Amino acid sequence: MGKAELILELTKKKDRKVTMQFNRKLWEMFNQVCKEEGKKPTQKIEEFILKYLEERGKL
Repeated sequence: MGKAELILELTKKKDRKVTMQFNRKLWEMFNQVCKEEGKKPTQKIEEFILKYLEERGKL
């Protein structure tokens, strides 16, 4: 399986919920930038995770 196929597989089926706590101001700023980009915060966090894994050679 190629990297593109793996990323598609990893981002399709969402079967885990994660609770996280953030500083309210930090979250508001992040949420606003996501809205400006037309993305949901969950999408951006998923992108951050994928980038992190890729940087460490896990993808």
